[in-house]
Amino acid sequence: MTNILIIGGGNMGLTYALSIQQKMNNATISILENNIDKVNQLKADTTLEVFQNAKDCIPNANSILLAVKPQIAPILFENIKDLVTPNQVIISIMAGMKIETIQKGLGIEKVVRAMPNLPSQINKGMTGYLTTASVTTEEATLVEGILGATGAIVEVNNEDAIDAVTALSGSGPAYIFYFMEAMIQQGIQYGFSYEDAKSIVVNTFTGTANLFKASNDDAQTWIDRVTSKGGTTHAAMETFKKNKVDQQIKESVISAFDRAQELGKQ
Repeated sequence: MTNILIIGGGNMGLTYALSIQQKMNNATISILENNIDKVNQLKADTTLEVFQNAKDCIPNANSILLAVKPQIAPILFENIKDLVTPNQVIISIMAGMKIETIQKGLGIEKVVRAMPNLPSQINKGMTGYLTTASVTTEEATLVEGILGATGAIVEVNNEDAIDAVTALSGSGPAYIFYFMEAMIQQGIQYGFSYEDAKSIVVNTFTGTANLFKASNDDAQTWIDRVTSKGGTTHAAMETFKKNKVDQQIKESVISAFDRAQELGKQ
């Protein structure tokens, strides 16, 4: 039986625990959490096994997923480094935390660095991940199951690519929310209620995303199909071009990437 331990019972830790529990019938899932209020809530709301003492759960785990804030990583490493073993696979979803830092902090080699995003909470996530060479093929398959429990996954081959995933996907939902909020607010200006404006915008986004996903055509081809010269869409696209919105979006993503790199050096 595969034993998966998740350290951290916050939103993302619980998301992974419940998703893995639902998708991986051949695995036992437990959570290590030191906040007594969270412990009591987890015990009351789930069927997961919840621990407060690392000694009671870490030695039995095959894979350990670190779902804590990177700021507390040094303390966590100090507390568990004598309990982890070289045979365990450590999966980290801590933003900006380099693989080498985790390896040195825990004295182990088998590390997977992953970057999920917010829609993982509803199993519609996008996760990029990087696996060290010491992880076996069998272990890599288990990692795919763990990370894929919350949505789509893509494996990358270096940590710069993880920072790029962070900029595109990890931070990406905020870009989309920003765009959606602007459209909703303009809808309200046109007299719609917030609920109706939200419905119009949300269904436009989800419908368009699903259409794009189901198609082999690129985005520009779809733009061309919906744009008639002199029409309403053409007027909007001309405004985008005039204000160089595409360049502004690219520059915003670059800013997120640069910040991810900075965080990794701290």
